[in-house]
Amino acid sequence: MSKIGIIGLGHVGRLLAHQLVMAGAVDELVLIDQDDQLALALQTDLQDAETALASQPKIVIQDYAALAAAQVLVVAVGKSSLIADQPMAELTFNHDAIKQVSAQVKASGFQGIVLNLANPNEAITAYLQQQLLLPPKQVLGIGTVLETARLHRAIAAAAKLSPANVTGFVYGQHDGQQVFAWSTVRVNGQALDQTINGHRLDQEHLKINADLSNWYTLQGLGYNASAACAWAARIIRAILTDEQLVLPVAIFQPQYEGYVSFPALIGRQGVGNLLLLDLYPVELAGIKTAAATINQQLTALQRMDEEND
Repeated sequence: MSKIGIIGLGHVGRLLAHQLVMAGAVDELVLIDQDDQLALALQTDLQDAETALASQPKIVIQDYAALAAAQVLVVAVGKSSLIADQPMAELTFNHDAIKQVSAQVKASGFQGIVLNLANPNEAITAYLQQQLLLPPKQVLGIGTVLETARLHRAIAAAAKLSPANVTGFVYGQHDGQQVFAWSTVRVNGQALDQTINGHRLDQEHLKINADLSNWYTLQGLGYNASAACAWAARIIRAILTDEQLVLPVAIFQPQYEGYVSFPALIGRQGVGNLLLLDLYPVELAGIKTAAATINQQLTALQRMDEEND
């Protein structure tokens, strides 16, 4: 029996709940938000939709105790309007939100896997792990999964191929110090310095096109939702089925002494073995810079705690 909790029912939390129910991917769904009326409205809307579905999961709202037996808890708190001018502007807002919910999650007895979607993703994931006192392997963030997907799409468009033909990763920091690890990228098994499907691909143009995908979404909608939910659902499936799927998620990476986006196996245990590839020196330096930036943000979160004590 699959039981999933979602805390935070904004654009992403609502859409993810809808997607899980419509896909029949959950047997019991626990929905929690600071707005009681919003939680009730979403529960009612989903229950009305269930009458058209073969699968009709149980939907519980505003009950932290119901998280005790959940296998996965998705944290989707945030205020997307804050990132219009500054990607890291949610730091203070999400500090307060995480501080509030983490005590109640701990009190529930939850011992499953936490998937954080809140931003800045790596720093908030690290802070969440510290607050929940769960082993690091059980607390991960969506990391640079979206950036990696955008890169695959940009490469596929340039080479006139399907994105399924592209492999490789973006490391570092979601919506921040991204490290496009060109050394890891392959298209039909070929490195980018080769002619691929009759095309010569320029790394700088590919990076610009990958970044533009995010820019178009934020300019038009003001937030990312569909892609974030689709990948969150993909990660949840990997956890529930013990798939051991490799994705560049936000994890504790001992080499960098903190959280950073890095490819790792995802399964029932949460984070499994890390994928340790031979990276270019400039890529390793970029990951180190990203890890330092993330650590500075985590320190800022910890200082907020000290100031509030």
